This record gives sequence, C-alpha cells and structure tokens, in this order.
Amino acid sequence: MTVKGYASPYVSSDAGALAGAVVLRPSAAVDRLPPVAGEPSPIADRAREQHAILVGTLRDRGVAVHEIPPHTESATESLVADCALIFPDGAVIARPSQIERRAEVAAVERCLTEFGIPIIGRIAAPGLLDATDVALAAGRIFVGVPRAGAGLRPRSNAFGREQLAALGAGFGYRVVELGLDPGVPRLRDVLSVIAAETVVAAPDKVDLSPLGDMRVVALPRGEEFAAGVLALGDGRVLANLRFRESLAILRKAKIAVEAIDLWEFGKAGFGPFSLVLAIKRG
Repeated sequence: MTVKGYASPYVSSDAGALAGAVVLRPSAAVDRLPPVAGEPSPIADRAREQHAILVGTLRDRGVAVHEIPPHTESATESLVADCALIFPDGAVIARPSQIERRAEVAAVERCLTEFGIPIIGRIAAPGLLDATDVALAAGRIFVGVPRAGAGLRPRSNAFGREQLAALGAGFGYRVVELGLDPGVPRLRDVLSVIAAETVVAAPDKVDLSPLGDMRVVALPRGEEFAAGVLALGDGRVLANLRFRESLAILRKAKIAVEAIDLWEFGKAGFGPFSLVLAIKRG
C-alpha cells in the first residue's frame, strides 16, 4: 500500500538522499531535558524556534517533512529518531529503556501506519533498544554498546540486540557492535554514517576498529557530540552550528555542510539526527 507517495524501498542507509521525514514539535516540557555536564538547561521557547528553523531548512532542501503535534508533554517527545528504525521494506519499532517513552513510540507507529509504511518488526520484551543507538550503513547495522565498567544504564540489552540481528539478517544486514566510552548515552551522538563508506565519529568515545576500512572523519575532543549530524545525501549533512572546529574539519574533508543553530538541543547532547526520523531516502 502506498500513502502520500511513500513506497518501498524506504531507507537502505543513513547516507541516502533524504526525501521524507517525520518530526515532532517540542512542547514546553523540552526545558526538562537533562543537560550534559557543564551545560545549563535548555530554554523551551528557543528550542521551539530552533526546531521550526530545522523544519524550514529541510523543506527548503526539498524534503517532505511531516510534523506530529506534541501530545504527551514529555521532555523527550521531540526525539523521534529514538522510536523506530526504517529499513528498505518497512519499520522496526524500538522498545526504549525508559518506560515513560513507550507512549511516544506508539504515536510514531501510528504516524508510520498512516503513511502506509509497513511495520515489519518490533523489539519485544524483555528486549530493549533505543533506535539512536543504531546507525545504518550498506549491509551493516552498527549498534552502540556501553563498555564494561562504563557506569551507564544500558539503553539496549542483549535480548534487544539479538532481536535486531535476527530482523536485520532477514533484510540482508549484519549487526556490528561498537563499544561506547563513559558519558556517551547513545551511539548516534558520536558516530554518523554520512556516505557509502564514510562515517563522522569521535574516536575517543567509540571503538572504531570494527569498521574495517571505512573512511573515518575524526572530530576533536570537546566537540564529540558534533558527530550527531543528519545526512541529507551522500556526503551532505545538516549539523549544529555551535561546533565550529568540527564544521571546519568536515568541510576540509570535502563534506557539504549545512549548519543551523540547534544550541538548546545541543545542551542536552542531541544533534539534528535525533530530531528527525527519516522515512524515505533515495
């Protein structure tokens, strides 16, 4: 079934040309997002203004953006990329480690169903998996796993990763686990697939040895969260304006960068990828 022009294949890699996306307008509760160390709390009015600029920028670039209104008054509600993984044949619904986020997942699932995107799998109990712990490349699914002794509450568990591996194998993907250092809550904060064989990453924060011969554009200490970019197409990204040194590194690496102000979300460690669920890539 095709609704609003969406048909398979949907998303084969995080690096494909972005054509369709779902976002959720932040509510006033966004100011309750816990800031990362050394940052003040986000300011809701500014966050909503910045989110509107994000949406406008995507639409100016030809992306069909579908906005979901806030409905749970949750601080995390606008982080829609946590809720589902989109593959060529349809969506896999995540199962976040935070129980209070399950209503957010249900809202995103309803939206995907309205667009005619098949639900081809779900992470089921006792499995846990937050979708921003996952990066999709050609034939590979990278999953972030806290290293032993990292001191973090796991956002995914072995049951969730095993379910993802089984689902991915059916689509022709294999799971590759990447160890995360302390202080890194999700893989996509510190690694993004931005081209067929290229990632942007913070090498001090994630084990990159399993990537093999993929090209790594390394970002500097102090700007590790600059890696949470949103790929607009092969070698084209949307990035947070606050990370000046990293933007220069990306451009020097011949990556086309569109930089916008997402400072309020950056206070909580979130990049543009977390705010956008890609439902169609070319």
